[in-house]
Amino acid sequence: MTASRSAALVGALFVFGSMAPVSAADLGRGGSLKDDMPVLMQQSAARFYVRADGSYAAYDRPSITIDQQYDLQNPKIDGNWSYGGGVGYYFSKNWRMDLTLEARESADVSGNVFYNGGDLKGKVGLKSTLGLANVYYDFAGHGRFAPYVGAGLGFVNHKVSSGTFTDTCGCSYDVAAGSNTSVAAALMAGVAINLTNRGPEAGSHEGAGGGEIARNLYLDVGYRFLYLGEAETGAITARPSPAATPVVVSPDPTIGEIHAHEIRVGLRYDFR
Repeated sequence: MTASRSAALVGALFVFGSMAPVSAADLGRGGSLKDDMPVLMQQSAARFYVRADGSYAAYDRPSITIDQQYDLQNPKIDGNWSYGGGVGYYFSKNWRMDLTLEARESADVSGNVFYNGGDLKGKVGLKSTLGLANVYYDFAGHGRFAPYVGAGLGFVNHKVSSGTFTDTCGCSYDVAAGSNTSVAAALMAGVAINLTNRGPEAGSHEGAGGGEIARNLYLDVGYRFLYLGEAETGAITARPSPAATPVVVSPDPTIGEIHAHEIRVGLRYDFR
């Protein structure tokens, strides 16, 4: 057997093995291998999607530490909105992944601490940029309603705006702005609703290879838990009176244990 014939035989076996599950059923109904080839080409083709999302977050109680020893009482991060988008890829009917980037709007971070009969309280602003690599499992594949679960890992860049703390003695404390990057992680669950593919032929058109390529628009509604690490402010400077020399009382205050619970809504455009 020549080399060319051997290559042809290997290629034929590969094609036959790929088509066997479909062709066995169709041949019994009078179908042909040729009839099934466009469908198989569609199933094996790379599938990409783009997405755009918006979400609202409520935060667990954080920890806020000043001068590496004073923990603020009643620490709180107000809720905020975020907006973003990403690109994704289908590995199979059920598994997919995407890379997302989003901007998180500023949220007030507040707290107070009692010391030596005084009550120090105030707030700063916190906004962030979040980037994640996410993996999902779609329980119903590309069905009309597709519940899913997912997990993500990435980074978050926090920016803390300047602010002021005051206490009952009339002293004021200026908090300088700060920024840092921390590890971020996510757990997700939700459902994707196919808005365009209502039937076998809906949302499809003929591709360059002659096979049908479905184009679908999904409404994605879900819950996401976010671990956002910690944020660092600039130094806190005390000014007991307008004429007094400012004194740095804490070089590196931190806002830790930043955990968010989000309701997330978005659109996903699926190229298949």
